[in-house]
Amino acid sequence: MATPIDLIKHPPFNPIPGGVYAPFELLRGFDPKNPHSVTETLDYKSYIYFQQQGRTTISDPFAAMVQGLHDVSIVRGMNAYLEEEMRAGRRPIAIMGGHREPRGSATYRAVARMAQLFSESGFVVASGGGPGCMEASHLGALYAGRGEQALTEAIDRMAAGSFAKLPENMGRVLVGMDGKWSLNEEYASELYDWMLPAWEIANEFKDRLTPLNRSLAVPTWHYGHEPLTPLATHVAKYFLNSIREDVLLALASCGIIFSEGRAGTLQEVFQDAAQVYYRNMGGNQPITSMLFYDSAFWTMPETPDDKVHLPVLDLLRQLFVASKNMTQVEFDQYVRTVDSPEEAVKVISTNAPPVEAVITKLNAIGARNIDPMQLSNAVLRWKSHAPGN
Repeated sequence: MATPIDLIKHPPFNPIPGGVYAPFELLRGFDPKNPHSVTETLDYKSYIYFQQQGRTTISDPFAAMVQGLHDVSIVRGMNAYLEEEMRAGRRPIAIMGGHREPRGSATYRAVARMAQLFSESGFVVASGGGPGCMEASHLGALYAGRGEQALTEAIDRMAAGSFAKLPENMGRVLVGMDGKWSLNEEYASELYDWMLPAWEIANEFKDRLTPLNRSLAVPTWHYGHEPLTPLATHVAKYFLNSIREDVLLALASCGIIFSEGRAGTLQEVFQDAAQVYYRNMGGNQPITSMLFYDSAFWTMPETPDDKVHLPVLDLLRQLFVASKNMTQVEFDQYVRTVDSPEEAVKVISTNAPPVEAVITKLNAIGARNIDPMQLSNAVLRWKSHAPGN
């Protein structure tokens, strides 16, 4: 049933937030006993406002101003968060992947385990903050220090029931036509059912988090129909996807792991490739790792598994090696496939740039309050306590 809604005339969000969001701040209004409450959160109301104001073609100067102020403030808050993590020796990496990866799939489980290991090894995990592989990243970080079995049980819990897969109609909850807006209550209930298991786990953990569990979600209201994961501890949510994509890729100063995805993930692959390719425009910067989880998916055009494959490695080899942007040896070291979470963590750890290069890359997006000696000492402490040492 479609329920008409009024135009939101005043911004439901603070145009100048004091920092990044906590997930329960954005999900304020979500009631685990009320399926319709999914559209009553600050997060969803902000999405409605963004849609009603014309998305990126805003006609109201006031709406354009407050959204711009908001996004600039979030950049500043995100940088303050990154500076805090760096002082603790936790360098940022990012995990990318498909938003429709089902809970409990082999890829979902591998991404979650990967994030758990990264979080236990002196890295802070960032993702796009949505469902699928993004959700798995933050679930893994949330279970850092709690053992692989506990993570497996949490994934099994998330995958139980009829909504292990993301609802097909999540993009049709909010409907706008000829200046009139409505909410489809049936589709909202489906979205609520899917969101509830993650919300319950996050709610159970919110008062017993450790520094290992901290992770950064970087979502956007451009894709506001996709549910925000409550499993991240910090959320830098933007209105403009262009800003969000740029900072998400740029902050990953120790590398990015690309798991199975489709068009959005592929866009991020080549946007990151552009940043790596032009790394020397601001000085002689080291290569940042681009790892591709599941070699069959990223290298083989056809396999007997009847799945879609995106064999990008040959194209990237032409871009980097044939154009003499890097040597074949460098390509094999930094732009490569991995086939286990443990291998991904080992390669990122081995390839991690020097502290000075990490700081330089974060300086470029505005994170400048980082002391090199303090970071170096903190990184050494992490290395001495990392799993396997």
